[in-house]
Amino acid sequence: MTATGDDIHVELDDKLLEQLAGIICGGDDSPVYRTGWQIKTLFETAGWRRVGDVDGGRRDWVTDLLRQHRRDSDGLHRLLLRLADPREYLENDDDRIAVVTELNTLLALDGYQIVYTGSRPELITQAPSMNRPAMRTPVELTADLTTIVSDPRFGQQLRHRLAEAHTCWQSGACLAAVIMLGSTLEGVLYDVALARHTTGPRPSDHLDELIRLAERQRWIGQDLIDYLKVLRNHRNLIHPKKQWTQQYTIEDDTVRIAWNVVVAAINDLHQLPRPAPPRPTAPRPAGRPGPTPSPRGRQPQT
Repeated sequence: MTATGDDIHVELDDKLLEQLAGIICGGDDSPVYRTGWQIKTLFETAGWRRVGDVDGGRRDWVTDLLRQHRRDSDGLHRLLLRLADPREYLENDDDRIAVVTELNTLLALDGYQIVYTGSRPELITQAPSMNRPAMRTPVELTADLTTIVSDPRFGQQLRHRLAEAHTCWQSGACLAAVIMLGSTLEGVLYDVALARHTTGPRPSDHLDELIRLAERQRWIGQDLIDYLKVLRNHRNLIHPKKQWTQQYTIEDDTVRIAWNVVVAAINDLHQLPRPAPPRPTAPRPAGRPGPTPSPRGRQPQT
């Protein structure tokens, strides 16, 4: 059973509070680094009063503060929402995606998750879970790609591409594996989008737009969407200049998460009802020919 709303009781294990402090502070193992005054501002913006200045090590100070408020459900609730608020990341929304991805990985252990209603974050409860993309054990592909896409031969090609991604991963070619995973997801999503397209412009074949479409249509679980947006950024490292400017290195843990996310997303897509076949065009009744087009530049005679 999933619960939502401001009345959710928030209580986190001490070990999770320590990890939450790491996400708040940032550093080598977290995407966003916050200075002492930025940490103080974050807490104050979340409605925490008289927190004082950061004294000593940032992470120790934040951990102590969180432990002092471990029973303050409202305060923890507001802090989690502020940590996921897009207004904290106006200069780089990719930072928000990375933070929320890490945050949801942590919160899942105590049965919470950050989701979005419009542009505002919301905290929901669910059964505590270890079955999430960041776990060590690879997610098992239960879907048949040849039945998800419209052409079984295309499904076979995508299945081979997924197998190649796994081979790259096991061989230590981490960047190649992530690029292959991103391209496999793009192919599946684009075919699914085309099969369900009825009116308006054709769907874009860009992975970013396809992920947003899957989010709007709820084809894929919300717990995977933010991970997929991170994968989209990693897939773009196929451009050498982008990787050089970002100074980013893909490692084994990154590929493990990317693999689990892509396979879990494909499994979700496999659960979608099959789209209705297009309705055949009714034949024109005999003896009633269609209108004859007028010669260019002349009006039909009346």
